[in-house]
Amino acid sequence: MNKYTKIAAVAAVTLITASSSAYAVVPSAPAKSVPAYQKNLHKKGTLTVGLEGTYSPYSYRDKSGKLTGFEVDLSKAVAKKLGLKVKFTQTKFDSLVAGLDSRKYDVVYNNMGKTKERTKKYTFAKPYIYTKTVMITKTGSDIKTAADLKGKKSAQSASSNFGQAAKKAGTNVVSVPGFAEAIDLVNSGKADVTLNSQDSWGVYKKAHPETKLKAKVTKTLDNTSSSPMLNKKDKALAKKITKAQKQLAKDGTLSDLSEKYFDSDLTKKP
Repeated sequence: MNKYTKIAAVAAVTLITASSSAYAVVPSAPAKSVPAYQKNLHKKGTLTVGLEGTYSPYSYRDKSGKLTGFEVDLSKAVAKKLGLKVKFTQTKFDSLVAGLDSRKYDVVYNNMGKTKERTKKYTFAKPYIYTKTVMITKTGSDIKTAADLKGKKSAQSASSNFGQAAKKAGTNVVSVPGFAEAIDLVNSGKADVTLNSQDSWGVYKKAHPETKLKAKVTKTLDNTSSSPMLNKKDKALAKKITKAQKQLAKDGTLSDLSEKYFDSDLTKKP
């Protein structure tokens, strides 16, 4: 091999090496793993919330038709803490629980009380509201204590914690879709009483100062709390929601929302 042939050969090898390097396969970056609490989301990157949307001040439509309320704002704040968008699915109370079973949404924010029956099938995050149960009747009613409920007609959402309490107290439960319908039945005399939360009654009375209804707290009716309710398989998400609510309690957001919608801070356990 002469001098010029050797130079040409070296040049060729260099060119081939350079070409091979240009087309070398660069290892791709590993795909970002989805956090455990997001794996079962109804919609990727979104916290889908089930609620009634007719239960002021928890969730309702304002005069412009916009969905608003304490639980609406709380859901938005929780979703933000989780780095998720938020979407609301509005349905009647008695369909809310079934929606968790069929995974129409990820969590129910709808003044849901934690009961023994529900904890067998569902999981709950930390409570965000603590309140008392009241008996709402017409003025002049002979219902003075919980003992007087036996045999009376009680207008309730049958599957609600108040409905269960009314049944346990021996009332004849007249099933209604929500609080507004229960109040209508008591007003019309088609029901003797309805059990509900003290805060909901306070908001109703403020909006209807002319009402002839009254509410009475009894020592034998338990205090209640409201918690986010989730599918039993979503324990990781429940823990994240609990953590988010604790952060919102610490920075004052939770109590501010309570003051805004209830005129008092109901976020502290009595």
